[in-house]
Amino acid sequence: MKSERSRSLRWGLIKRLIILQAFILVLFFVLLVGWMWIINPELEDANEEAVRVVAQQVTKDDDGQLQVAETQEVIELKQRYPELWFTVRDDKGILFQYGKIPTAAFKESFPWTIDRARVEAGNGAHATVENRETSVGKLQIVAATEQGFDNDGLNVWINMRVEVAKGPHGEIQWVRVLPALAFVIVIGVFPILALTGIATLLVTPRAVGRSLSGLVETATQAQAIDFDTRSARLERSKVPTEIIPLVDAFNHALSKLDEGYKRHNRFLADAAHELRTPIAIARTRADLLPEAEVSHQLRDDIDRLSRVAHQLLEMQAIGAVELRAEKKDLNIVVENIAADLAPIAMDAGYDFDFEPSAEEAVFVIQTSTIEMAVVNLIRNAIDHAGGKGAIVVRVGAAGTIDVCDEGPGIPLAERDRVFEPFRRINASSSGAGLGLNLVKKAAEIHGGRVLFLDTGQGFCVRLEIGSIPPSVVVADKGWRGRR
Repeated sequence: MKSERSRSLRWGLIKRLIILQAFILVLFFVLLVGWMWIINPELEDANEEAVRVVAQQVTKDDDGQLQVAETQEVIELKQRYPELWFTVRDDKGILFQYGKIPTAAFKESFPWTIDRARVEAGNGAHATVENRETSVGKLQIVAATEQGFDNDGLNVWINMRVEVAKGPHGEIQWVRVLPALAFVIVIGVFPILALTGIATLLVTPRAVGRSLSGLVETATQAQAIDFDTRSARLERSKVPTEIIPLVDAFNHALSKLDEGYKRHNRFLADAAHELRTPIAIARTRADLLPEAEVSHQLRDDIDRLSRVAHQLLEMQAIGAVELRAEKKDLNIVVENIAADLAPIAMDAGYDFDFEPSAEEAVFVIQTSTIEMAVVNLIRNAIDHAGGKGAIVVRVGAAGTIDVCDEGPGIPLAERDRVFEPFRRINASSSGAGLGLNLVKKAAEIHGGRVLFLDTGQGFCVRLEIGSIPPSVVVADKGWRGRR
């Protein structure tokens, strides 16, 4: 089954904007053409009206001179426009003029290749020039309904008339007209659409990218949230308004998960606390049993159960219980732990040694957390080194604590997974698979890490102490990780 390909918001907006622009441009041209068609394709101004009336009434006398008949239409035109003037010229140069012509430029002959033009003198006086077929032949008529002022300039506007195909009775042949009209719209729309499309391609990605920059930052915040920072929440102020419901839903989901994790932790803590008392009672009663192999195995099982309960308590408390960070010499801290666990190691068949650093190794640490980590490292060495050889605990001045043994160590294939809770390499081990997970958490709290070292003669686990974050330097609540 193919997975659905995610869609780009940026390119989706670009495509929709270009389509919208094309639709608006086409609609505009269609409405413009329709509007012009409805109001009157033959709409004329006053000067064009004067040219039309003169062309309809022009005649020639017996001598071949041009005349304009004084019909009712001509009389009304002269009355309506008192400043009316016009000139009529044929192809032989015969001229007829009426009224006061404002400038000599209007008296000149214009090119006969121009069917219609608007001529304007510099200060606003203007006239219409047309070459028309009349009852006395082709004539050039220049007419205006207003006087102007003398000037030195002359502007010419050329008008274009579009003729559409018509049948023998004057009906418009739409089958031939519509394709041509569509072509005109296309050549009018396409250049504008090309320009707006290019502008959209250039502007939209940047505009959308800037609008979504807050969303990218919020996504980065979401990626940074993990098991140890589950109480963090995404900021709402940097995302677009439309995305805020999604951010709120995500924060709400984080809140529910965090609440569920806290309930789970409280359950583990309560269960571990409840187990400690019956375990202690069972241990006391086991000590009263006569010495026998069964009673010895029973005491070992009770010790293992006690250790698991204790590690569950540590797992719940580390990083969650507020502890005071203080300056301590790692030599002294680790030496005290080594002294307490040396008898257990020697009873298990090991030689045990502690090697302090040549210089002071003073660091700001949560003492009980480091004690808990070192205890788990030494107990792991006792459990997994095979009951022979030496266990050496070594402190470095750079803030390192090494626990080395002569056992087989951790296989390379398993080293990335041994930090998972309840991960056990040897199913017959007496441990619960929580020790290295607790050690890693202690290292992270102190800005350090856990390393595995192959010495050639054995195996070492190194706990590196870094700089403890100021956020965990708090008042001591009295919890102690070492028992």
